[in-house]
Amino acid sequence: MTDMFAPAAQCVPLVKLASATLADLRRWTSEHLPDCRDLPLVGVAFGEAVIGPWATADQLRIPARVATWVCAFDDYLEHEITELRGVDEFLERCDAVVRTGKRDDGNPVLAGLSALQRDLGELTGYPALASLWERKFDSCLRGHRYDWIAGWARVRGRAPEAGVKLDVEEYLEHVDSISLWHVQVPRWLAYGGDELPEHLDVLVPAVDDSAVLARLANDLGTIARERSEPGQNNLLMYDGVTEDWVRDEIAGRMAALRRRVAALVAENYPPAVSLIRQAEWTIGVYLGNDLRTMTG
Repeated sequence: MTDMFAPAAQCVPLVKLASATLADLRRWTSEHLPDCRDLPLVGVAFGEAVIGPWATADQLRIPARVATWVCAFDDYLEHEITELRGVDEFLERCDAVVRTGKRDDGNPVLAGLSALQRDLGELTGYPALASLWERKFDSCLRGHRYDWIAGWARVRGRAPEAGVKLDVEEYLEHVDSISLWHVQVPRWLAYGGDELPEHLDVLVPAVDDSAVLARLANDLGTIARERSEPGQNNLLMYDGVTEDWVRDEIAGRMAALRRRVAALVAENYPPAVSLIRQAEWTIGVYLGNDLRTMTG
C-alpha cells in the first residue's frame, strides 16, 4: 500500500521551507501588521513553498509577506470602509506608496505596504520590472474598487455607481481583484533570474490567464461564506452563473494556460513552471477549502 505514495522523506525539504517561511511571516506581521487578525499565514507559507520549491527561504520571504499583506488589505477594504470616497482615498494612497516609494503610516496596512515597497525597491531586478509592477498593482486596485462597488450595491439594494453594469463580462474584466499580480511580480523579483525580461511577452499574458483561474477558483471556494457577508462580490452571485459553468471555465482556461507556457515549461524555466504550480495549488486549495479559514 505504501508504494502508492511518495516517500515521506521527499516531503521534508518542502516542510522545512514552509516552516521557515511561516516563522518569518509571524515575525513580520507582529511588527508590521500587529492589528490584523486571522491572516492565513499557514496557507500562505505552504502555498509559496509549493509554488516555488526550488527557492530558498530568503527568496520566499518577500513574496510571502506580500501575499499576507494582500489579505490584510482585503480585510481593511471590505470591513473598515463604508463609503466610496474612503475607498478612493485609501486606494490612491496605496498607489502613491508604490509609485513614489514614500512611506505612509496612515494605518497599519499602508505602513506594511511601505515596508514592502522599500524591500522590493532594494532588489537588484526591480528597475527592469518597476513599470510592470506599478501598472499591474494599479490594475489590482481597480479590480478591488469594482468589487467594493458591486458588493455594496447589493447591500444597499440600489443600482451601482454610474458606468458599472454588474454583468459577467464586466466581472471578468476586473479579475485582478484576486491580487495575483500583487504577488507574482515579487516572486519574479525574488527568483525570476536576469533573463526574465526577455520572456515577458509570454509570461505576462500567462499571469493574466492565471488571474482568471484564481478568481474563479476563489469564487467557488468562498461562495458559502460570502453569501452571508455584506459587501461581497462573487461571480456565483450573478444571474445565470452556476458552479458547473465556473468549473468548465476553470478547466478550459487551465488547458489554455498550459499551452501558452508549454515551451518554457519544457525547458524547466522556473517562472513558467511556477505559474502552472500556482494555478494547480490555487484550484486544489479553493475547490476544497476557503483559504481564509486556514489561519495561524
